[in-house]
Amino acid sequence: MKIEDERVEQSKNKIYGELFQLAYLFVVAAFLVKVLFFKMDLTQCITEYVIMIVAPIYQMVRSRQLGVVLATNLRQQMSPKRNIAGALVGIVFFFLFWLFSGRQVSKEFAISYIVTFCVVFFLARAMFVRLEERRMKKLEQEYGD
Repeated sequence: MKIEDERVEQSKNKIYGELFQLAYLFVVAAFLVKVLFFKMDLTQCITEYVIMIVAPIYQMVRSRQLGVVLATNLRQQMSPKRNIAGALVGIVFFFLFWLFSGRQVSKEFAISYIVTFCVVFFLARAMFVRLEERRMKKLEQEYGD
């Protein structure tokens, strides 16, 4: 049986994590190029769309199964700058899709979309952080004894 150094294992895990992020960003970029520049609809980009939805869900479920917390700086992630930047990115993508699709969208629809998106975005982020903080405290108590 081969015994490996803990530093080697941590380095491998870090490399795999970076690889996951790069692959995920590549899929997002492919999806955006197909939709914005090649004007493909969702049925033509279903593979990328499914990967964009399923990959973070898998990561969250698997981390819970293993009893680890992936996000250690939760309060930093909830900083107002990061929240506003994330919401603005979502709004900019909406306008890009709107402009490149050539479809007519009423101002009322655009405003209702932006308001709905911002409310859901901020509520989801706040809920995720609170749940992860509770889970982190529970794991600390469980393994801290």
